[in-house]
Amino acid sequence: MIVVMSSIRVSAGDSDALADQYRSRSRIAEDQPGCLGIEILRDTDAPDHFVVYSRWRNRDAYDAYRRSSAYRLAHARIAEIPGGIRIDPATRDVSVFEVLS
Repeated sequence: MIVVMSSIRVSAGDSDALADQYRSRSRIAEDQPGCLGIEILRDTDAPDHFVVYSRWRNRDAYDAYRRSSAYRLAHARIAEIPGGIRIDPATRDVSVFEVLS
C-alpha cells in the first residue's frame, strides 16, 4: 500500500470556497480501482493550506488514476469557483510513501 500526500496553499482567491468544493466533492477518485480512501485536510492555523491524503493499493493504481479522465474530471470543479483560485506553485508538493506498518 502507498499513501500520497498532496499539499497546496491558496495564494489568491477564496480558500473558504475551495474548502466548500472539497466538502461537496464528487468522490470520483474513491471509485477508481485501487483507491482505498481519501481525506482532505485543512490547516486550522493556516486555513489557506490544504493537504489531500490518499491511500492506494499500489503505485500502479495511483499512476493509472493520474492518467485517467476521472482525474481530470475530479479536478475540473476547482475551476468553477467564482473568482478563481490560484495555488502558490512554490508550495505545491506531492509525496508518495510506502506504508511499512
